[in-house]
Order: sequence, then structure tokens, then C-alpha cells
Amino acid sequence: MSGHSHKSKTATQIERMIFFSDAVFAIAITLLIIEIKVPHLQPEYSNKAIINAYMELGPKFLGFFTSFFFIGLYWTVHHQLMSYLVNYDQRLLWINLLYLVSIVLLPFSTALDSEYSGSNLRSPFLVYTLNILFAGYMIAALWGYISNQKRRLSEGLENVLYVKYMQKRALTVPVAFLIVFLIGLLIPFPYFGMSRILLVTIPFIMLALRKQYEKKPAVPVLQAEEVLPDPE
Repeated sequence: MSGHSHKSKTATQIERMIFFSDAVFAIAITLLIIEIKVPHLQPEYSNKAIINAYMELGPKFLGFFTSFFFIGLYWTVHHQLMSYLVNYDQRLLWINLLYLVSIVLLPFSTALDSEYSGSNLRSPFLVYTLNILFAGYMIAALWGYISNQKRRLSEGLENVLYVKYMQKRALTVPVAFLIVFLIGLLIPFPYFGMSRILLVTIPFIMLALRKQYEKKPAVPVLQAEEVLPDPE
């Protein structure tokens, strides 16, 4: 096989992986809204009844917008990483699949957490937090694996500080969720859910990370051992 044909085949396979990944993200986002059902009222309709029905759907809409934002965030990080990809191997395909597993599980964990958000149960939010942790770790692992120059899977990822910045950015959300969950354990029912207010700090943390990265000079040589996690 000629070099041109090999490159063309590789590019096609990479495109297939990216298209498949984008489809999974699209399906996951679609499944989020499917979980929200139109309220059914008794035959004697009233404005009060429909307002009460809207209020009951409040936790589900909050869960929808929250997960929509985070799925969108993880898609942008994945999309940005794939723009540097020029080659692939079987291990990369499996790591990417595990990452997609974490994404496609989000509609379930979102629905579970939204359904029992007003109860004294802590396990639904724990499931959601573990799901976010799973997603954050896997995208950070993807960055570590693809940026490893020994594998020759990417071009343009020679700056070690940039890769570390993107990994920290990917891990910001799961770390924030873990902290919020642990703080919630210290707060009695029915107030432990208030710890979630701390999640609004995530965009500000990401902004601080970006400013910190922009102040540092580029490090042009990326060694394999300098970026974690990198699954072996």
C-alpha cells in the first residue's frame, strides 16, 4: 500500500471514530429531554394546576440544563482534542469508547438524581457524581494518551503546559462535584442539597485556570512521562 493510500485510509478511520463519537453525544443530549414528560392534568383544568405541574418539573429541568451544559463542555474538549489527531491505534479506540460510555450514562444518572432530588436519599447524587468523575477521568486520559509523542498519534500537541491545562480543565467539573458531595454529607436533610450551589463556581475556576495558563511560557518538548493520566 502506498504512503498516500495509507494516510487516506487512516484519515477515513479517524473520521469514522469522530462521527461515531459526535453521534453518541447527540443521542445523549436528546435522551436528556426525553426524560421530561408533558404534565397530565385532571379534566377540570386550572392555571393553578398547571403552575403546580410546572413546579414539580422544576428539578427535572434543572437536571436537564445542568447535564446539557456538562455534556456540551465535554464535547467541546473532545472536539478540540480530535482536531490534533493524525493517527490511531486499537487502544485509543477502546479508551474513546469508555469515554463515550460515561457520556451515554449521563441521561440515566441525571434522571435518577432529578427524580429523588427532594428526598433524603444521597445515593442518587452519588451516582451522578460518580458518572461525572468517570467522564472527567476518561477525557483527561484521552488527552494524556493522544498527546504522548512516543505514540505519534497527534500533531500540534508538543506544548506540555497546554496539555496539562486541558487535563486540569477536564478534571475541574468532577473534582467540584466530588467536593460538593462530600460537603453535602456534613449537612443534614433537607438542607444538604444546598451544597450544590457551589457548582456555580466551576466557570470561574476554569477562567482562573485559563488565565494561569496564558501567563506561563510554552514548553515545546512533551515527554511521555510528563502528562497524566496516560493509561497503559
